Amino acid sequence: MVRSLFDAVFHRPQMQAVNGYFQTFTAYAPSFTTWQGGLYEAELTRSIIESGADHASKLKPEVSGSAQPHAARALMHAPNPWMTTPQFIKRVWTMLQVNDTALIVPMGDGGDVTGYYPVLPSQCEAYDVDGELWLYLRFPTGDTALVEWSRVGVMTRHQYQSDLFGDGTNVLQPTLELMHAQAEAEQTAIRQGAAIRFIGKLSQNRNEKDSEAARKSFNSQLSVDNAGGIAVYDKLFSDVQQITPKSYTVDAEQMERIEKSAYRFFGSNEEIVMNRADEDTFNSYYEGRIEPFAVQLGFVMTGMTFTPNEIAHGNEIMFSANRLEFASNTTKLNVSVALFDRGIWCGNQVADVFQSAHYDGGERHVIRGEYIDLDLISEHTSEQAADAAAKNANIAAIAASEPTSTYKEDEDASEAE
Repeated sequence: MVRSLFDAVFHRPQMQAVNGYFQTFTAYAPSFTTWQGGLYEAELTRSIIESGADHASKLKPEVSGSAQPHAARALMHAPNPWMTTPQFIKRVWTMLQVNDTALIVPMGDGGDVTGYYPVLPSQCEAYDVDGELWLYLRFPTGDTALVEWSRVGVMTRHQYQSDLFGDGTNVLQPTLELMHAQAEAEQTAIRQGAAIRFIGKLSQNRNEKDSEAARKSFNSQLSVDNAGGIAVYDKLFSDVQQITPKSYTVDAEQMERIEKSAYRFFGSNEEIVMNRADEDTFNSYYEGRIEPFAVQLGFVMTGMTFTPNEIAHGNEIMFSANRLEFASNTTKLNVSVALFDRGIWCGNQVADVFQSAHYDGGERHVIRGEYIDLDLISEHTSEQAADAAAKNANIAAIAASEPTSTYKEDEDASEAE
């Protein structure tokens, strides 16, 4: 009986016996842990990650090859019972940005893979199981699982020190601390600005008890019960002055440097986060961030889904996006005409660019000639074209050698035609 999400994802009985840590070149016990530095809790970094996840979620899985396993078909719409394909891609993107490592495990019994699920363990360690690399996953709930490395999809960023996993996002910690300090300074300034403070000078020497009583008496006038907002004092005080609070906050120039540090780390900018990017800016962001993610995800999913023999025979999974949906109408038109005229795109692909419905016959490719069905190009070879040109030349020569007809004959011939 499946009683939890863990049971549903890791359906097989869990192996308990291991032969020790799996030794790699750079670490005897390679592992990674989910970073608890609050990267996703900071407003700016979460906004940067979320904007990238939104764009990445529009990637479309493309499954090619004759092998069509159940998992590959499920990937087109819902990789698992709890996520649609856009939600699945967003989750993978988010985990990769926060932890520099994202793990995807297959779902199903034995070799029958029915779907995929992105898991977020609190710790992942590499173990040797009978000479093979397995991953030992520990979750915050206390559950554990052993999964073969060959069955797990591992995506990484900033992979340098570890042979298996990304190096983590601790390098952003100083920037997060500065952003946190700025937020605290602003909150402190607001609280201090809302409080009214005075400093007073007693007109004569008094003992500590009398001074304390005088201070409390004056402070009682500063409470919210004082509807008039006026505080008075007698001759006990010779001078009373209000204290203006001064709290340090980061100036605009320094704050801009802090924000740029976060943008550099994630390869984004304010225009992308605020959805103000123009065509050129978005294309640069797509090529620099979305496309590398799509390529890596495609290779990972291909390795999880197909056997080496199936991959060798052309079976693969790719993720693509129609970037022209965000281009100007002029760019859409120019690109569509150029690719359609050359037989690269079919009519339905042009319709996709302009977000129009597909039509009957729209899957056919034509090439300008002035337009010839691409399937008929073989019937119009260069030899046939040369023969036709020679025949036309002979006809022209014969016509030129015949005597000129009278106007009446030409008129009759024209009527006959």
